[in-house]
Amino acid sequence: MVLEKSSRKEVAGMEESERIALLAIAVNLFIFGIKYVSASASGSIALKAEAFHTLADFVASLTVFAGLKIAKRKTKSFPYGLYKIENLMSVIICVCQ
Repeated sequence: MVLEKSSRKEVAGMEESERIALLAIAVNLFIFGIKYVSASASGSIALKAEAFHTLADFVASLTVFAGLKIAKRKTKSFPYGLYKIENLMSVIICVCQ
């Protein structure tokens, strides 16, 4: 019996790309928190604007993660997955930025 190795690296049921997307989500949320607290403490409007720009990056990271999860789904109609959804998510990110 020959076992095939997957070309994708999986750890704890998640692919490497999904773990990196989750890391980006966490980092962006952390940076948003730091910037927002700093803006509130200093009263800087520019820093508060930068915090909300970082929040937009957080939403983009969420969109990437959702696209990766949806792209893995396989159906009878699409036995290799819905990989084209990644292109749609890229357009959504572009429009939102």
